[in-house]
Amino acid sequence: MPASQNAEKNARMKTVKCANMSGMSHFVDQLSLDITITHGEGSYLFDATGKKYLDLIAGWCVGSVGWGNREIGAALEAEAKRGTYVPPFLGSVAREELATILTDSAPGHMEKVFPCVSGSEAVDMAIKCARAATGKDTILSIQNVYQGHTYGAASVGDAHRRITGPVVAGFEYLPMPGRDADSAAILETLEKRLKKGDVAAFMSEPVWTNAGAYVPPADFYPAVQQLCRAHDALLVMDEVATGFGRCGTLFGSELWNLEPDVLCIAKAFTGGYASMGATLVSNKVYGRCKGIPCYSTFGWLPTDLAATTANVKIIVREKLWVNAKTVGEYFLSLLKPLEKLPAVKEVRGIGMLFAIELSDDLQAMDVQKQCADAGVIVETIGNALFCTPHLTLTKKEAEEGAGVIRKIVS
Repeated sequence: MPASQNAEKNARMKTVKCANMSGMSHFVDQLSLDITITHGEGSYLFDATGKKYLDLIAGWCVGSVGWGNREIGAALEAEAKRGTYVPPFLGSVAREELATILTDSAPGHMEKVFPCVSGSEAVDMAIKCARAATGKDTILSIQNVYQGHTYGAASVGDAHRRITGPVVAGFEYLPMPGRDADSAAILETLEKRLKKGDVAAFMSEPVWTNAGAYVPPADFYPAVQQLCRAHDALLVMDEVATGFGRCGTLFGSELWNLEPDVLCIAKAFTGGYASMGATLVSNKVYGRCKGIPCYSTFGWLPTDLAATTANVKIIVREKLWVNAKTVGEYFLSLLKPLEKLPAVKEVRGIGMLFAIELSDDLQAMDVQKQCADAGVIVETIGNALFCTPHLTLTKKEAEEGAGVIRKIVS
């Protein structure tokens, strides 16, 4: 290792040791693994002791082009040196460039982009747009699907808890097709509800990620889109977790040939290099909701724009959704045989999105810790292992990860 890199590594480790000297953290505890990460390279993370981990979670659907990407780093450095903040009421070439890339690449007929700082805020903005554009209040969604932590997003999704008080009014929920109820029965219920004429939108993910990597039945979303069109309700797709290559297509909506009226993005579109989100709408929707409050002080900062635009250009240029599909299918083929083991109930996956449902005889968090000890980072959802690797994952890395998981669950 060159002397300069060795000195940088020692400085990082010294900083971490100083920060933990008191033995007490002042940061809100969300840790399931007692590991302090110092840096990353490609599909790998490194901790304060120098231990190397294959990162099979990539920030929970965030990472896309790998950690430590030099092209994104150069874009960030150049913008940081300019040191300029552009408020939303002034024009920005960088904002317009990214907005154009997004509208050109998104499914449907997207023409306008609302800037946001996160996926949760993007979902909140989508709720506002749907209600303003239709003059209706009710939003229908799928039960037990995570869609963010702000009050609006938590109300449409599953992040609400009794201790935080009542949810925002106007949300109703349908069972998850294929898992909780028959698809045809749910569609029949949806049609009856839409006929009442007070539904602003149906809103959900094209693939249910945080619920455990559940792929909808093939007939479900095409029928939902048709019903929404027939009853003057908007189709809102939350692509915060599925957008920009995660499901083996640029957008998850493409799996079902959907043309949403409103689209939410965040996570992988930044690659983990910025704090950004966006809500895309068609001209028809924008014409009806133009003028709603949307000022965002920290929405699309110049440095965030530089990093995110560079990340998106890499994804599109390299067609990383193709690698997500091909290597993802290979990874799934390595994991599927685990279903023969008594400890595994089911293995699900599409693109770079996977869940390994365990039996009651094996606890997912115990397996997670053993995987980390063996140098592989995974997450858990309920009693399932959850993996969302970088879109750049190689077959060799897939073999490494699958080998560790197989050894532990066996």
